[in-house]
Amino acid sequence: MNTVIDYQRLLPAWQTLQSVAPIAHIESEADYEQATILLNSLLDIVRDDGKHPLYSLVAVVGDLIEAYEIDHEPLDK
Repeated sequence: MNTVIDYQRLLPAWQTLQSVAPIAHIESEADYEQATILLNSLLDIVRDDGKHPLYSLVAVVGDLIEAYEIDHEPLDK
């Protein structure tokens, strides 16, 4: 499936989303803490309702957190 992306609409939509919820690649411990707070807030609303409109946002934020944890997990010696 080829999806045509309207970049003229995408940029302001992305900027609006980021002004409401700090969603971005996690690069620091402070970013990690902010993402964790966002995830917990979303989970308070969404819970385990897979049909909730914000469910996929929970998954995206969770994936960002998981990727950061994997990259920053201490190696066992």
